[in-house]
Amino acid sequence: MNADQLRAFVAIARMGTVGRAAEGLGRTQPSISTRLSDLESAWSTRLFHRRARGMDLTPEGERLLPMAVSALAALDELDRVAGKPLAGGTTLRVGAGDALGRSLLPAALKKVLARFPGVDVRIVEGAGKRLLDALQRGEIDVALVTGKPEAPAGGALELRLILESEVKVLIPHSLRPRGSISVGMGWLAGERLVTLHSGSSFRHFLEEQFSAAGMPFHPAVEVGSFSLVRRYVAAGLGVAPVPAVAFRSGLSGSGILDRVLRGLPQVQYYSAVRSGVPIPAPAAALLTTLEQR
Repeated sequence: MNADQLRAFVAIARMGTVGRAAEGLGRTQPSISTRLSDLESAWSTRLFHRRARGMDLTPEGERLLPMAVSALAALDELDRVAGKPLAGGTTLRVGAGDALGRSLLPAALKKVLARFPGVDVRIVEGAGKRLLDALQRGEIDVALVTGKPEAPAGGALELRLILESEVKVLIPHSLRPRGSISVGMGWLAGERLVTLHSGSSFRHFLEEQFSAAGMPFHPAVEVGSFSLVRRYVAAGLGVAPVPAVAFRSGLSGSGILDRVLRGLPQVQYYSAVRSGVPIPAPAAALLTTLEQR
């Protein structure tokens, strides 16, 4: 017995004829007939009554059919656990943080969907660890994360640098600083900070940079997204270091100035996929589009 024989058995039982089963499985009628014959020989059991109008299950066929269906479902689940993408090429499943999700990812997706117009998109948002966990569970095909994550044991994930972004400071017009291009870390020392909640990857990046500069990191306002960061800065509640990639579309008419924050390394963004698992064509196209932006 093998899986192809089981699929022929189940297809004939569901569709009633060898011809319809062959069409549904994308095979020839002789190949389906051979698989059924081989299965009946392996089990020494007649599974169908052959009639002029089609195929009817024998009592033994009726008894064995539910177990065959369960066995095929178990094989499909084994494929999923082993890493075979469930969505195939019909759904693009991506995990991304807020910074890339604001403008860069939508622009890249627009280009991808022009090539794959029938594809549905599923976006999972969250911190890097959550996205990598979802990736390893097979819930998404690609994760886009801030900073190079610690690689899981056994080389389970493949990581690739896709872009780097400078850090800017969002400043309300009422706090217009001297100079028109940049400010240093020292300028932030006396200002109220608006930032993301603890646990976000960019927040962790900022904490490391403040520590390296010998400066305390004491946020005055903590929010859950860069959209809210922008809103609270516009309301005059503080200033906010942010990755420039999160605001590529600009800040015109927002009541906010932006200045490059000197002295910080660029923020790195990585893509992650499961090692050894082929990703669907739309997901591969998305990675190529992001790298060629």
